[in-house]
Amino acid sequence: MEPLSSVMFRNVGLLYFPHTRVECHYRLSSEHQWSSSDWIGVFQVGWSSIKNYYTYTWAVVPEGYTEGTDVDSSALFHRKS
Repeated sequence: MEPLSSVMFRNVGLLYFPHTRVECHYRLSSEHQWSSSDWIGVFQVGWSSIKNYYTYTWAVVPEGYTEGTDVDSSALFHRKS
């Protein structure tokens, strides 16, 4: 049996338009271990390398987060070029 992911993305669109804001909602399970290098990227369907991202943002610890609990959070992307 495959282990459950510690990150579950919600409200993921099938299509995003260039030069528009994209809001990404996600839930982190209590098993998630925060790292100062956590980031969330937007990739083209079928990407083959972590270097193939369009844009990214750092995943910061949500305000009021208590370690060992599930938490809902979001990230906002705006591609400028």
